[in-house]
Amino acid sequence: MIKHVVMWKFSNKNHVAAAKDALDGMKGRVPSMLSLETGVDFQKSGASSYDLVLITTHQDRAQLDTYQADPVHGEVKTLLGGLESERAVVDFEA
Repeated sequence: MIKHVVMWKFSNKNHVAAAKDALDGMKGRVPSMLSLETGVDFQKSGASSYDLVLITTHQDRAQLDTYQADPVHGEVKTLLGGLESERAVVDFEA
């Protein structure tokens, strides 16, 4: 099992809800993704805090690669790339 975790910071905090909606819109539309979870930070604890997180699960590394190339994911990635100020990614085997 592979977990894919992405965190974003947004200079314009009004973009957080739109970004979350776009990410949640991938549910059920990307066959290589077993699950998708998003969350908005409520602590807002300073410079180390990110605004939004995405956690997806994939059967294996090949399915993660398929997800990365999926056109639905590509549309969301393009949208968020235009809104984010920072992004961090971690992929790991669980």
